[in-house]
Amino acid sequence: MNEVVLEVNGMIDHYGWQRTNIRYFLNKNKGNAVRLKVNSFGGSVNEAIAISKLLEDHGNVTVEFIGFCASAVTWMAFGAKTREMHEDSLWLCHKSSIRVDIYRTMNSDQLADTIKQLENEKKNQDAIDLIIAKKYADMCADKDKSLADVFDLMKQERWLSADEVKEWGFIDNIIPGINKITDEYRNLLIENCAALNFPLPAIIDKQDYTLANDEVSGSLVNRIVNSIKAIFKPMEKSTEDNNPINNSTIMNKTFVMVNALLGVEGLAENNGKVELTIDQLQKICNALKEADDNKQSVTKATEALDAISPNIKGITGLENKIQAVAVVLNMVPKGVPAGNALPKDDKAEDFSETAKDPVNEFVKER
Repeated sequence: MNEVVLEVNGMIDHYGWQRTNIRYFLNKNKGNAVRLKVNSFGGSVNEAIAISKLLEDHGNVTVEFIGFCASAVTWMAFGAKTREMHEDSLWLCHKSSIRVDIYRTMNSDQLADTIKQLENEKKNQDAIDLIIAKKYADMCADKDKSLADVFDLMKQERWLSADEVKEWGFIDNIIPGINKITDEYRNLLIENCAALNFPLPAIIDKQDYTLANDEVSGSLVNRIVNSIKAIFKPMEKSTEDNNPINNSTIMNKTFVMVNALLGVEGLAENNGKVELTIDQLQKICNALKEADDNKQSVTKATEALDAISPNIKGITGLENKIQAVAVVLNMVPKGVPAGNALPKDDKAEDFSETAKDPVNEFVKER
């Protein structure tokens, strides 16, 4: 009997793979063995359950999990006769979820209605989770896994390796495979996983993933996980760093202002620490107080100048304000007192010489 293959990549929903697509393919290949190569993060519970029933009705269907397979796509595989998973793939099950978008103002009555609506939605989700959990439990019944165990796994919402998935009984076979990748590509994957804080599968605690050289074989997941662990492995301090005998004192001259204030060339530093005497601390305290007093004086002077004129207030900087005031003062004539009064002269002005002027004499004779 020939086996026909269908690759199912992407979401299982109204915009991706639907029951109508799968039904058409299965009807076209009635009587033939069918292999679905699946790579999907999941999608609609409704579509997944419907597809599962189609696979069950067809009979001879094998689901082959490739890459990252999660959520609804694992439920879709319930109806398959055989379930297989690649060695370097990951599998995840979790509790179902729905989108909840509430962004509005509400009064007490509206809040009560919303709470009631959410409580009803929770009951619906609990019912869906129970159906799914029972299906999972049926698949791993011979593995001594209870319904409570399945619910606990769904709550954990973590990636499982192929070995773990088989231990649970969710797959029948593991497809072995070694994916050799270049150092450049491996490093790129490591950087992306580290940047995204990608979760590590639990299997890394059970196996040795030492990458001794380029000839070491292992799955793609194993190589990535091992490299990530190497990056985040805490560095051990050498015995030399922990030996107090090797601790040396140096003269730190970096803090020039502090050194000048204390009247020292530098500060003695040992293991990133410096020690100060009480007198030195007092000098620093006094300098800080003096600086604070000066700051307050500058603030008061600035406020006084700003009160003179809006134009002065609009000038930035105390020194600039003072210069502007000085310019205005220099425009006032020297010797002219303030006010409208003119200076009084106690001596009467003498016009005797003017009286002797020839013109005046001519006027007098006429």
